Amino acid sequence: MKSLKCPKCGGTLEAIMYEDIEVDRCCQCTGIWFDSSEAENLKRLKGSEKIDIGDLNTEKATETLDATIPCPRCHVSMIKMLDLDKHPIWYETCPQCQGIWFDAGEFKKFKDNFSQPKLLSKAMRVFRFKK
Repeated sequence: MKSLKCPKCGGTLEAIMYEDIEVDRCCQCTGIWFDSSEAENLKRLKGSEKIDIGDLNTEKATETLDATIPCPRCHVSMIKMLDLDKHPIWYETCPQCQGIWFDAGEFKKFKDNFSQPKLLSKAMRVFRFKK
């Protein structure tokens, strides 16, 4: 199988495993490629954030919202997605294969967004009256 190239820096993606799930991490920028449902499955597994060895707070090249980012699998232009939650993050998803690209540090934030009750459910509990 041909090795995948990083859609951000062009580095080589290497396969890494967590439990029975294989994802691809860039050897240079440490961004992570998740095929179809891998990110959804991994966010539920305790300790899976360890696969994300990058730091979202480190300086990275400025990227515009209209930048074309190719899918490492099928090479179509990915769509920018915004996750507005405890940790707002921008990530890319492929409209064809449904894969997801997280820059270094973004999977940790993505997973943490789902580890706490959502803001709406917290607000509903605050305003719920006890009888």
